[in-house]
Amino acid sequence: MGSSYDPPIALPDTDMIRRAISTFDRISAVDNYKVGVIYIGDGQTEEKDILLNDSGPPAYTSFISDLGTLCRLKDAKFNTGGLDRQNDTDGEFTYCWRDRCIELVFHVATMMPTDRNSDLTYANKKRHMGNDFVNIIYNDSGLPYDFEHTFPSDFRYVHIVVTPESRASFVDRRLESDPDGKNRYYKVQVMSGPGFPDISPAAETKILAGKHVAAFCRLIAINASVFSSVSSIKDGAPMASSWRNRLSQIKQLRERYGHGEIQTHHAVLPSTVTQQGLSSPPSRENNLASQFKRTSVATLMSDGTNRSSMTSSSHDAAL
Repeated sequence: MGSSYDPPIALPDTDMIRRAISTFDRISAVDNYKVGVIYIGDGQTEEKDILLNDSGPPAYTSFISDLGTLCRLKDAKFNTGGLDRQNDTDGEFTYCWRDRCIELVFHVATMMPTDRNSDLTYANKKRHMGNDFVNIIYNDSGLPYDFEHTFPSDFRYVHIVVTPESRASFVDRRLESDPDGKNRYYKVQVMSGPGFPDISPAAETKILAGKHVAAFCRLIAINASVFSSVSSIKDGAPMASSWRNRLSQIKQLRERYGHGEIQTHHAVLPSTVTQQGLSSPPSRENNLASQFKRTSVATLMSDGTNRSSMTSSSHDAAL
């Protein structure tokens, strides 16, 4: 039985080819999304007061640390979703999550610099949260969350609201044996903006144990980010994923140089192109294996060559 793959081709070592490969290298190998994370403290209802929070209780801290892996922002090589990479303007760290297809960066309001005497603090946090299609709201206010009025924004598509099922008193919190909230129960509800469809069964409130809440919210956030990105495209234009854009570049090179007219040139096979399919094609068995054995890489590269990563279980990475 013959192979269904086209044979690999060699590319000429020319300026035009190198420019094409440079363009190819600038296209991310994964789809990038950003999600806001906002903490609402006791009795808070006003947007400015909420965004000026700079910390939360241990259960909230445990929740955001379960969303992903702590990553340094300065000189970051990954897509930070608009967070400053040079001067720590948006804080020193944030949380990120990544698998083989998607990169998720969290804009955590409490991790951004907070100066209550500076008008710029509120405006800077609002700039990020107001432009995020999806926000996770940790509602510790003791009050129902008001989707319509708490965070008005033209880009408000989905809010994933996490609320402790029962609130502990100050004395209870000092004496409790479960400060990180792993054994408590939480209500999770997905609220959508006007005209935006319910995209999750959690449109009706679900109750989960604390140890599962972050992973559940992350999964909803990924799905909501994809839906929101498609919805934001005007005039019904198709949404091209990073993989489709990369494939388009490869096809253009193959169509132009795959007809035997380059035999007299010195060939160049850059490693990035080799990895993406212009060299030896992967076997069908390897393709199937990669589909069923996905690995979540929870940390992103700290520089261009070294990568610090943490492998999580397959059910955490499943989309």
